[in-house]
Amino acid sequence: MAKRPSQLLKENPFVLAPMDDVTDIAFRELAEECGVSYSTCELTSVDALVRDKVKHDRYARGKLKFSSVQLFGSKPEVFVEAANKVLEDADSIDVNFGCPSACVNANDAGAMLLKDPKNVGEIISKLVKHVDRPITAKIRLGYKKTTYREVAREVEDAGADVLAVHGRTAEQKYSGFANWDSIREIYENTQIPFIGNGDIKDPKQIDDYLGTHCDALMIGRAAIGNPMIFDDFSRYHKRGEIVDLSNDEKKQRQKELFLKYLEKLSHYDVAKQHQRIWRQAMWFFKGIEGAKKLRVAVVEAKDDLNKVIKLVKEF
Repeated sequence: MAKRPSQLLKENPFVLAPMDDVTDIAFRELAEECGVSYSTCELTSVDALVRDKVKHDRYARGKLKFSSVQLFGSKPEVFVEAANKVLEDADSIDVNFGCPSACVNANDAGAMLLKDPKNVGEIISKLVKHVDRPITAKIRLGYKKTTYREVAREVEDAGADVLAVHGRTAEQKYSGFANWDSIREIYENTQIPFIGNGDIKDPKQIDDYLGTHCDALMIGRAAIGNPMIFDDFSRYHKRGEIVDLSNDEKKQRQKELFLKYLEKLSHYDVAKQHQRIWRQAMWFFKGIEGAKKLRVAVVEAKDDLNKVIKLVKEF
């Protein structure tokens, strides 16, 4: 029996944020090797799941030690049906109440649900009662207006195992700065195990937030192309060490990581594989001399994975 997310956070408080087109199964396996507490798959539509319109590799367990499946939708009963279809791949079910994407919000899902705290509570309550897995939730501070107080209370009262909060409204998307004062307010007024999220990129932020604003930190954009950030955070948290690599050392580390990512990806039939490869190449080698030329060559290689591997080894 897998541990609950709340138990994992006590052992390791650094979590990978689910990000569409980024946190595929290969990247999540790599992040786990690099020391993440746990990760969550790309957001998956409950409506598509119940109609069998989702590729299995989107939420597959793969070789993960702990697999969290994130769902989005609007109707509690559909969430229950969808969650029960993915139990073989899920150690926990996470509900997305924070996605600001227009196409998700157009279906009254994602961050749109922050306008209706009662429905948020009903979704979590139904899942807790009818799905044999721990239920977690990820929210924002609100859609346009802040509703985080009411939403957090509904999530906690409904029996969720963990709550994660991104410190922006949906209207802000990723602009400006995350509001960590509001995150701290939730932390101080709830008992639920609590993850703070928003602009986390430097291990020294552990000193600013962990234990005062939240029980754990969720890293999103700073982990794109950089799964070793979890090892960096762990080193600082445990021993106060800051990892400082030379340009050559960073290039070698990123090459090794990207080759591991490609090897893992080769075992799965993920959607838009070529697009994922060149995007990940862009992110893994950002800021490294010669990266632009490599990315162009990766794009031209198209679906020839062996050619991409050769290009990276020669880089």
